[in-house]
Amino acid sequence: MNIRRRSASGSTAPKKQTASSRHEWSAIIAPEQGTRQMRTEVTFEQIVTDVRSKLEDDGARIADTPWPFRETWWPGTTVIGQELLSDYGVPTSFPEIERDFYDEVGAIRDSLKHVGHKPTLAEWQKGSIDAGRRLMTSLNLRTDALRVWDKIAFPVRRRGDLVFRILAPRDVTGSPIVQALHVDDYIRGVSIKTAENAACISGLTKKVNRWRLTSFVLVAIVALIFAWRVVG
Repeated sequence: MNIRRRSASGSTAPKKQTASSRHEWSAIIAPEQGTRQMRTEVTFEQIVTDVRSKLEDDGARIADTPWPFRETWWPGTTVIGQELLSDYGVPTSFPEIERDFYDEVGAIRDSLKHVGHKPTLAEWQKGSIDAGRRLMTSLNLRTDALRVWDKIAFPVRRRGDLVFRILAPRDVTGSPIVQALHVDDYIRGVSIKTAENAACISGLTKKVNRWRLTSFVLVAIVALIFAWRVVG
């Protein structure tokens, strides 16, 4: 796709980073799992800018800010067969979509190296053979790139009359999971899901307002009782 999408703000430029956003971005790349620690600070702005410069579409597939895109709505769930094929690196039935995924992950990996991110090794990965350590470092870098892809790459894509959703593999050496749906079916599903979410949010908002009013009344009653006792 050659059409460059824009964010809701109308700009494709990454947003200015704050100290808190830098901390959040560091957590995305290397969450605290008790096995590996991140040694260099990498900002979101650095990654997005560099990744976009490496892609043919100027980064139209890359978001301005990180989001939990793996939670993007899609009808149904991933079947276990798809996950097993992905774990073993079996190619998908959609080579063009799969190629886009590998291009994006490769661009993220190269960008992490370019900005100075150095993946550390867990204790069990620190062997006595230098070639083995280099292999483990390369695998950890790809793991970090996959984790970043989950946060910044739009997983839902359209090609002609089909809409695709891409999921990064569970295994670092696996292939992506690609699901397809006719665009009309996807639009109908999104319409229903949007209306359902709006109704749910409206109901929750009413409950919150009722509880807020109840809490105000209770606070007022307690204050009156306290004031009456003090005066009395």
